[in-house]
Amino acid sequence: MRLAAVLVLGALPIVSSTGCAYEQLDTADTSDTTSGAGDTEDDQALLAIEPVVTTLSAREPLSSLVVGPSTPRQWSFAVLSDLHLPNPRAATVDQTIEGLIALGVRLVIVTGDHTNGSEKVDHRRGRVKAWWASVTDALEPLHDAGIAVLPIAGNHDTYLSWQREGYEQAFGDLERWAAPFKLNLGTGRWGARAPYSYSLDVDGVHFALAHVVDQAIDRDVAGWLTDDLAAAANARLRFVFGHVPLFSVIRRPARQFVDQFGPILEHGHADFYVAGHEHVTWDETFSLPLGDPLRQVTVGCASGFYVFSPSKAAQQRAACERHGARGKLSCTMPNGGRFELVRDRSQHVVEHDVNTFTVFTVTGDDVQVTPMTVDGDGHLHAFYLSDP
Repeated sequence: MRLAAVLVLGALPIVSSTGCAYEQLDTADTSDTTSGAGDTEDDQALLAIEPVVTTLSAREPLSSLVVGPSTPRQWSFAVLSDLHLPNPRAATVDQTIEGLIALGVRLVIVTGDHTNGSEKVDHRRGRVKAWWASVTDALEPLHDAGIAVLPIAGNHDTYLSWQREGYEQAFGDLERWAAPFKLNLGTGRWGARAPYSYSLDVDGVHFALAHVVDQAIDRDVAGWLTDDLAAAANARLRFVFGHVPLFSVIRRPARQFVDQFGPILEHGHADFYVAGHEHVTWDETFSLPLGDPLRQVTVGCASGFYVFSPSKAAQQRAACERHGARGKLSCTMPNGGRFELVRDRSQHVVEHDVNTFTVFTVTGDDVQVTPMTVDGDGHLHAFYLSDP
């Protein structure tokens, strides 16, 4: 498998953290709104910071994104995250689902934050069924089209017991959602069993979906993932999916989390770690504690409800340079692909698109990673911009 240049962990500023409350960025352009998203009153607050700036720059063509049964050795899957349903951008999720069906992906993985739960909304317990109905209704067309749907929970899905119950009820028939694929179901404590943690194999490629909703990994989940990856030693490729990135790109990466979770991925010979949570699109290869490379892909916010900016350190790694009268920052993703940072109506610096997801195309041992977006007319586009 082809791997891009490796970013050595020692070159990054690292802080210790055991919780989801990341240390504040070293920039005034990014604000933290990752908790409290929800119904009416919270929607109004989020809409006030929702990015409204888009770009008219030409995008990379999608002609190289080949999906469907053109050859038995080539197939694709998509990863969505942070739907945060219900919200005023729900139509964007519907358009994305329609586009993925048209592309003919074999499976769709959702890496958490399907809903808007938080520790502060206990009074909304009665709305949980409506929340999850909006999620499953949005995803059901994939199942109807014969495309497997594989969810894991996010922090906004699991803060309180009734939020966890809603998630478990929504995907209690996980094997139906995963059809036609057979799942490897864990039997451990709640975080180490389905629908929180489980795995499957597709044409020699191993997918491990792990319950990682904080900058820490539960001991039982760690044990399950260690055993699962060991059992997949003969797989051609090994993907691990969690909600929270191992290496944050909007905050300083947390040394304690890297030291705890990194060796599990390293000893299990994971090729990719794919996550959401941070509402940015990012593709970078990092060095794990013992020096092995890990390609981490962060897939952004599929509903486009609100997005953030990479940290100044990440912007430096992307060689962001200001250009044009409007002061846009033109950047190149560490693993390739040009994008822009612009200011929204509230003068927050954000990535140029308000909704993103990622399509992975597997050909033998090679993986093509294609971040994408959907426009207001329901047309899928590349996230990366073409050269001017």
